Amino acid sequence: MRWIFTLPLLLAACGDPLPDLQSRLSPTAQTAAFPELVPLGPLLAEADAVPPRTAEEEGQSLDARSEDLRRRANALRRLQLP
Repeated sequence: MRWIFTLPLLLAACGDPLPDLQSRLSPTAQTAAFPELVPLGPLLAEADAVPPRTAEEEGQSLDARSEDLRRRANALRRLQLP
């Protein structure tokens, strides 16, 4: 019974160790420069500068969505199935 678990491992060990990834890249991708790294601090500061949504706005949109879902559910209940 143990051979059922070891057989796939042995078969996987028979494969090519690593595929040749360099041959899959186009010549322009191989000669392209590495992208410039930017500091993370300013990006996080911009993300923190986004004003948070207010609970009142969220509540209104949730109320509107729930009313729409109720309307659609009532329309489906009235639907006559053959």
